[in-house]
Amino acid sequence: MKRSAAIIGPTPAFLRWSLTVECPFRDTDAKSLPDAAFRELRSLRAIAVGEVEERIFDGICVHPAAADVATAEVKGFPVQEVYHAYGGSDSANSTCQNCVANVPISQIELEGDLKHSKAGCFGWLPFGDHIEGARGFSQLMVSGESSLKNIVEEFEAAAKSVEGPCPFPRTDPLWYGVWSCGDFSAEQLKYLVRICEKVESKAIAWQRVARAVKLANDHDVRFVCALTPPGNSNGTHWRIESHCLACGFARTKSPCRACGELSPPQAARKTKVLGLRPYLNLVSIIGKEATVSIVERYRCR
Repeated sequence: MKRSAAIIGPTPAFLRWSLTVECPFRDTDAKSLPDAAFRELRSLRAIAVGEVEERIFDGICVHPAAADVATAEVKGFPVQEVYHAYGGSDSANSTCQNCVANVPISQIELEGDLKHSKAGCFGWLPFGDHIEGARGFSQLMVSGESSLKNIVEEFEAAAKSVEGPCPFPRTDPLWYGVWSCGDFSAEQLKYLVRICEKVESKAIAWQRVARAVKLANDHDVRFVCALTPPGNSNGTHWRIESHCLACGFARTKSPCRACGELSPPQAARKTKVLGLRPYLNLVSIIGKEATVSIVERYRCR
């Protein structure tokens, strides 16, 4: 079946991250651990978000956009089919819920009042311009969201208030120097924890990053990340803007305004659009009558 694009239009820059532990569902030797974690676990994450948001009816997880589109365009997926790929629901639940790297995906879990997330060991954090354009993708990643518009400025202010020698490459803002490291030494993690503790953002995507960093520091778990520059999706291709190879800052000229790098930037490039897997058109899966019934229940809840 033809997949639908998760985002159409401008896409923000974003931080991809992952905590890496031995896991039967993951390839811990993958070249890009944040990308691999997303590919391997996004379907399980979709179930977890659907459970938190109570979007599962008769074994079908309904996409949150179901309230805003025509019934024939509503998307969803059979939950047990996804669970089957992970050895069944009992296997998926026990594996994730007993894992130290399973960072909560919802506000209520982050506050400690509930714990049944799955696939919490990876995430993404959009920043900069076009934050609203990321809504489709964020619905797969977390339950609920708050504004991230000023997260770079908040991070910079927090970093300036931390005393002691900074173990990260000097950039302006420091945001790029920190996340361009990709992997972190024990010294860097300790310093990063101190910065994160001073950032007051209530956005779930940020709180998950901060929790992951602290968890990595406290439990000697590997935390890895990668910056993705802003871009644009036309529904078929995703064009990622030219950016600095040293720090990831979006630029077309030298030197880099963020880090001062003199070498030419990485040229803009195209890749495939980000799809909505495991979501598919419900009508094609369960038929029109069953789709109408489920959508009505979703809209009347």
